Amino acid sequence: MLQSTKSRKIKMQEFTPKPKELIQAQLATFAAEHVPVPQDKGHIFNNIDALSEGAATDITRTTKDVEYHPGKDGIFNMRVPEGTIHTVATQQDYANFIRSVGGSRYESIEGRASLLNAYEHFKPIVSKLRAELSDDDTLRKKHTTFLGTGSNAMAFQIEDEGTMYVVRIPRGKNVKPGVIDSHLAGAVLGKDVSHLEQIVAASYEDGVTIAEVMPGKEVGQLTIDEIKSVTNEQLSMLVDTLITAHDRGIEIDPKPSNIFYDPQEGYGIVDYHSSKYIGRSPKIQELSEVVGWLATDIDNAGFYGRTIGLEKTTEEYAHDLELKKANLDVMQRYKAIVATKLSGETLHKALEVINTRLEPLQESVIHYSNPEWVEKQIAHMNALRAQKILQNAQDPDVFM
Repeated sequence: MLQSTKSRKIKMQEFTPKPKELIQAQLATFAAEHVPVPQDKGHIFNNIDALSEGAATDITRTTKDVEYHPGKDGIFNMRVPEGTIHTVATQQDYANFIRSVGGSRYESIEGRASLLNAYEHFKPIVSKLRAELSDDDTLRKKHTTFLGTGSNAMAFQIEDEGTMYVVRIPRGKNVKPGVIDSHLAGAVLGKDVSHLEQIVAASYEDGVTIAEVMPGKEVGQLTIDEIKSVTNEQLSMLVDTLITAHDRGIEIDPKPSNIFYDPQEGYGIVDYHSSKYIGRSPKIQELSEVVGWLATDIDNAGFYGRTIGLEKTTEEYAHDLELKKANLDVMQRYKAIVATKLSGETLHKALEVINTRLEPLQESVIHYSNPEWVEKQIAHMNALRAQKILQNAQDPDVFM
């Protein structure tokens, strides 16, 4: 795939073609780290199977809409009309990139190829699971191995030789190789880093990733006792993990559903990406931002994903008060540990972000501890509920 344009006479017996997985890894790395136009990047990923098997040629596509590509100054201000036959990549540009990074031994290429190769072992297990799944998401959630769902994929548990793994399968028939690669790019950088999710196999064609099971559960699902079990050592390891990830060029998606906690193993992080992914985000994450954002996950422990209605009782307020107290204790200790790990402007910015969550949480604990405030909240919510019932009764469409 994509060789030099020079004409060469090579005897067939002397030519050893590259493995398909290696060619896919090279194409993916080229697209991720060198191709700035999102539509071009998507074209390579969406056709990566065919491109890895086809003859050497420039890659072209026809634009479906008006697009804006980077001009000479790098700004996306060059208008490309709909229906333009556009060159995504030339053979020479591709060859130059592969050569510039050191070929197949480049970490991003070698790591991707290894994960793609490993999928062959898991493919029969994944095929068996997929045969049992409906295309309907609601029915998929009833499968005994279902774990959770995201915007692009649903997670299930599989077993191989006595070891449990998490397999992410596209929702319906929505296979997006580009989405898969954003995970692989991060996984290569996060390989063997403790407390980061470890992807062990993947397939662009099937749109699947397979990862080791992260101990514990999402922080939003934690109980009061589990939150109280958080130790200073575990918080220290969490900050160390964030620093190591940042140093390796890993970007964290700090949603509470991506942060796990286990009383024995501590915190774990899933669904992370690579800062080498050109065009994925406007700027590289700062360490101060990442460390600060984790305060939001601490604040949401026990709360995130929970449905809150209009009928919150005194007992529920009392329960949530204990949750908030536990989270406040963890956040205060987290802030103190951050102060020992960072310094200078990085520490200053991190503490600023942490305080934006710490101060409202402190106020919330004070409010929840005040019986009069709680009674006013319950009365206010009851009034809103009564108003909603009245509005529904007056709306004839509600009963149609």
